[in-house]
Amino acid sequence: MAQDDATADTLADSVDDAMLAKTSPPLGAMVLLGIAAGAQIGFGAIGYLVAQAGMTPGGGTRLLSGIAFSVGLMLVMVTGTQLFTGNTMLVLPAAQDRLGIGETLRDWSVVWVANLIGSLAIAALFVASGAPQAIDGAVAQAALKTADTKLAKDWGELLASGVLANMLVCLAVWMATGAKTVAGKIAAVIGPVTLFVAAGFEHSVANMTLLPIAWALDHAAVPVGPLLGNLLLATAGNIVGGSLVAITLAAGHRVLAK
Repeated sequence: MAQDDATADTLADSVDDAMLAKTSPPLGAMVLLGIAAGAQIGFGAIGYLVAQAGMTPGGGTRLLSGIAFSVGLMLVMVTGTQLFTGNTMLVLPAAQDRLGIGETLRDWSVVWVANLIGSLAIAALFVASGAPQAIDGAVAQAALKTADTKLAKDWGELLASGVLANMLVCLAVWMATGAKTVAGKIAAVIGPVTLFVAAGFEHSVANMTLLPIAWALDHAAVPVGPLLGNLLLATAGNIVGGSLVAITLAAGHRVLAK
């Protein structure tokens, strides 16, 4: 076996073990780490809005916004918090009977709700701080424009977009798991996250901050029903996308055969 192949196989084993370790903290610790992850992705969402504010629409602005948003996943990977979209790769130990289906669903549910709490806290603090009115209100306009674009998608678009978003996020998590330094983890995250944000794909946890900010700024422009529909459909797509990455790479590196 070539050295590169050996490294990739070792990484696949490491991701498998790392996913299983996500289920080991007590419930209270899992909730706290989930709230922290929601807040961290919320900070990335704020960076996205600031990068969008007052900028001419185009590919350059989208790429800059993606780089700004990637700070959120950098924080998650370096501090070791619990992010629902990354945890969709729990299907890997579940497929090996190292984790029960009930335990997997419990983890997903707890972390999703905890992420939501952290995201809403950051959204509320951001609006209360008056920061959306920065740059002559351009940040607020960016939030409302973002919400309008997201809520205009039909269910099929949301599902497909959620799949693609979390394929890229989980590829970033997969690579960052193998990095041995903080710099390596940061470098692993930037490319995939920048791409999914620039393409406008749907990340359920990011939307837990972006959409509530817009709702707080203009209730009429962001109805609660479509907001919840976006979160649920993006979540379903994210589960599929993360599962595809985990199972495909693990099967290719023979982790599932062990």
